[in-house]
Amino acid sequence: METVKKNLAFKYLSNFEKEEMEVLLYEYERYIKFSGSVRTPLVIVLIVGGIMRSMKHNMSSNQFIFVVMAIVLLLALAIWLVAIAYKIIRQKKFVKNKLETMASVQNYPFKEVRKEFNTLVRATYKGPKV
Repeated sequence: METVKKNLAFKYLSNFEKEEMEVLLYEYERYIKFSGSVRTPLVIVLIVGGIMRSMKHNMSSNQFIFVVMAIVLLLALAIWLVAIAYKIIRQKKFVKNKLETMASVQNYPFKEVRKEFNTLVRATYKGPKV
């Protein structure tokens, strides 16, 4: 991370304490982790949908039980996705507020600090902006 930071030559981020930046980048890593965890329930939804579609013509008298089980599974996955979305939004807001607090303590313009931070995380993690 330090080699990337030195190569990009930041005006504002280089003045923050190392510990503060490490905490901020750790929280950003958690944000990326939560963002990546959306894939699992989406893949499961696609698999269940594909199974339902392929078995549509072969259903027997147990059709009602199968449909109810599929609906319950899809509802559970939808709730799981909502919980993940809530975590992602909360974590992004936390990182943004922490960055804003750090900028205000140093009396730096937040937009410029955020721009530099987004450049840093794009170069380091290839993740989304804050």
